[in-house]
Amino acid sequence: MPSSRPDSSVAVAPKTSIITSIIPTIGGPYFALAVLFGMNLLNYIDRYSFFAVGTQIKRDLTIDDKWYGVLGGSFMIVYTIVSPLMGWLGDRYNRRMLLAGGVGLWSLATVGTAYSHNFYEMFFWRALLGVGEASYGVIAPALLADLFAVEKRGRAMGIYYLALPIGTALGFIIAGRVCSHWGWHPVFLVVGIPGLLAALAGLLILDPGRGASEGRKYTGKADRPRFRDYAELFKTRTFVFNTAGMAAATFATGAYAAWGSTFYQRVRGMSLKEANDSIGILLAIAGLVGIALSTFVADFVRKYTRRAYLLLASVVVLASVPLGIAGILDPARTSSLGLLFTASVLMAMVLGPSNTVTANVVPANRRAAGYALFIFLIHLFGDISSPILLGWISGFFGSTAVMSSALGQLLLSIGAGPTADESGQMTNLTVAMLTVGPVLLLGGILFLIGSKHLPADMDRIASNKDKEADGPEFLH
Repeated sequence: MPSSRPDSSVAVAPKTSIITSIIPTIGGPYFALAVLFGMNLLNYIDRYSFFAVGTQIKRDLTIDDKWYGVLGGSFMIVYTIVSPLMGWLGDRYNRRMLLAGGVGLWSLATVGTAYSHNFYEMFFWRALLGVGEASYGVIAPALLADLFAVEKRGRAMGIYYLALPIGTALGFIIAGRVCSHWGWHPVFLVVGIPGLLAALAGLLILDPGRGASEGRKYTGKADRPRFRDYAELFKTRTFVFNTAGMAAATFATGAYAAWGSTFYQRVRGMSLKEANDSIGILLAIAGLVGIALSTFVADFVRKYTRRAYLLLASVVVLASVPLGIAGILDPARTSSLGLLFTASVLMAMVLGPSNTVTANVVPANRRAAGYALFIFLIHLFGDISSPILLGWISGFFGSTAVMSSALGQLLLSIGAGPTADESGQMTNLTVAMLTVGPVLLLGGILFLIGSKHLPADMDRIASNKDKEADGPEFLH
């Protein structure tokens, strides 16, 4: 089909050549991986600094758990809505420019957060942060898939996602320490400004072209995916079940990130610095151990079954459920954190395999949009809803009338009683955090079902049986 429309690729060539000549490429795949890792690190530092100083923001903005949950979800709502557009752009236009622009925008939004003085200003900057991160979030993994062949892709993705636990930990630790000395406003200046340098580095990395790691180059309009091609993703059963399973995992991690520090301050009596340092160090070590383990375990299991990635995701998610519940209910700080550390190790083992599966079952010229759809769905049903839902549950089960009911008495009997928040209002974060368990149970089952379809879907992509659609070009 490209040969029947030779003008298509020629039409876009001048744009690519001008940009490439003005902004040269530095280094190869591993330099690009290092830059993308650095961007991802700053991404999570910026994102979770907000949650680390949540108690101070709530106090200064005079908002309750429900409205704090809305602020926590505002970033993810916009991030999720904008992701499909960024995926569409990422399959068509210069990825280095889109990447750098997104990183620069989210860094400016983080700096702007420092100047928020009321709920509405904070909502605006948190929402703008979502626009910037959406462009980066859908393009970076698709670019990695083109930089590394299938046999090296899992490890590259594992290294890339190491930034999540390290960045989350640094976000909590840096924010906690800066806030303890100077208040919460300077936190967002400290964590936001370095992103502007990362944006400049993004202009210099290698983009080998869509499909390069699989021996094919997609160029020009003839190779651009159509609307109907994206709809075909819903017919890829592995993609559907993997996305649904990851949505459940994202619900859990989003809930813990948003409310973990507040839980240990409000329910277990820790100071802000103690809670943030404990959670930060816990998440950093758990993430490093979990992602490293997943890389080696997945490679080992792949010797025996091609279902390895999603079988591993299923097992670790299911195993984390009893550990997480026990950690929330355990009144002793040390053992509670120990149980949640083990659960966090298991949850970290999901990231690399799930994202690698997405790359492996989506055609190269649709990967940016494939990741956009993946991101849209996991956040829509994951960490958009979890901070808001947990905030509502906390308030609902803080009610004396509710806790006097039969259900309330049962919850009291297992140690899930209400506590006062910073303003003296009765809340029940323990019950709210326990709602994560059933969601994770469902996620483990969905990963297991998806693993049954993984070999066939990978074969279809590898054999190029996924043909170009012949529908209308109204989205070109």
